[in-house]
Amino acid sequence: MHALPVSIGSSKQIDTPSRVSVLLLFIAFALILLSLSGCAPIGPTYQGGRNNILNDDREYKLAAIEFGELGSYADASKGELDNTIQLLKNTERPLLVVYIHGWLNNATSGDVGNFKGFLSRLSQSKQVRIHHYNVVGVYFAWPGKSLDIPYLQYLTFWNRKQAAERIASNGDCLDAIEQLSQMARLHENNYVFLIGHSFGGLILERTVEHTLRTLQGQKVRPPWDLALMLNPASDSVLTRQLVSDLDSLYHYYPNPIPGNPLHWGGHFVPKSGGDPIAESQPTVVELQSENDTATGTVFPIGSKAGVIVNGHWAWNQVPVPRTRELVSERDFYLSTPGNDSYLVNYEIVRSQKTFSGVSDAFDYNLENNPVGGIFFTSAPKDSQTAAEAGKQSRPAAAAPKTQPQAWQIQFVVDHDKYIGVHVPFWIVRVPSDIIDNHGGIWSDNNMALMAAIFRMHRPILANNVIAPAKSYVLPLPVKLKQKPY
Repeated sequence: MHALPVSIGSSKQIDTPSRVSVLLLFIAFALILLSLSGCAPIGPTYQGGRNNILNDDREYKLAAIEFGELGSYADASKGELDNTIQLLKNTERPLLVVYIHGWLNNATSGDVGNFKGFLSRLSQSKQVRIHHYNVVGVYFAWPGKSLDIPYLQYLTFWNRKQAAERIASNGDCLDAIEQLSQMARLHENNYVFLIGHSFGGLILERTVEHTLRTLQGQKVRPPWDLALMLNPASDSVLTRQLVSDLDSLYHYYPNPIPGNPLHWGGHFVPKSGGDPIAESQPTVVELQSENDTATGTVFPIGSKAGVIVNGHWAWNQVPVPRTRELVSERDFYLSTPGNDSYLVNYEIVRSQKTFSGVSDAFDYNLENNPVGGIFFTSAPKDSQTAAEAGKQSRPAAAAPKTQPQAWQIQFVVDHDKYIGVHVPFWIVRVPSDIIDNHGGIWSDNNMALMAAIFRMHRPILANNVIAPAKSYVLPLPVKLKQKPY
């Protein structure tokens, strides 16, 4: 059989074996590029003085702190961290927002502008101004974009996932969060809000879950008030373990805590004794877009490829939270928490309530308690008013109010697709009208959702008094509870 000729350009022909050789050389070259993409020396992008302070005016403050391939501070002298701590020290009533970006971003990518837009919109909100909060943003940067070659950059998925896992497992990222939190809490009025997206969501998720484990049984507040993961690109193994433990540590009661201003949700009581936790005041939340192809399609495919390459054929049998049914741990390794039917426990559905806000939904959700789990959006699906303003370093304007819509956060107990586990850890499915696909986290509608979750965590009481921020540590198992002597 003769090899079929393959035309290259207009004058040359290469037979099939040569074509294969060219293809193999191309793949080898691509793999070499990928392997070398993290080998160049990495130093801080904002070198010298206070260059990592990206904004410091009356509207909001913004600093950047960078981490390298292994999770160490990119600035070996910790100058970026010291500058940021000093910024917080000089800021009264800080509302600290730490953001960890995801894949294909770095210290100077467009995501910095997106974050600026969010900080600007938050700082201009009526509630922040009435209570005289000062918004301080900290952009945690890491080499999420290690290769800047069109199309080939998408082959860095596994390489960057491994980098994110190293950052999450090593100590400097948590060290920075703890030091920033401690400085913010030296001020009488403060709030610590952590956000992570994609592989940044992986970093934040593992940081939060390991911290909860470390502090278990101690009367110590974790270094955040509200932790929010957006489309986290992490496997579900650790989350299954935590959700299973939470299910074993708490009794759930369907009635609200007396005096709950939201009139929604039940409460959790530690089986070993302790204060109850209101279901309606989450402190750890994962938001997962329903049409996210990166975590819903690409992640499982990439994970399966990794299983084949690594020769991982044997799997443990592990219990499913709540039902205790034994299944292969492979099910959790190949899916992210927000796409795992065993772990999703909340969803957002349309409601018939009427939006009567004078301002956009972001301000309305901050000014009004989401009674019954109801909140609002007001902008078209693809509207990114604040983010676009941030990219141009302009103050963020209010979002358009052309498509007002009411939504309700509800437990998935009656949903055929999910088993639903009542634990103080929300894993929420979000419609694409709010978060469109993997990168739609900076839409005006998702900013309105984040405002609603913030208000759930700190509801407004009588006389416009804001409920104190609450966060929890894991209680001890009953078998480890010490008996009084």
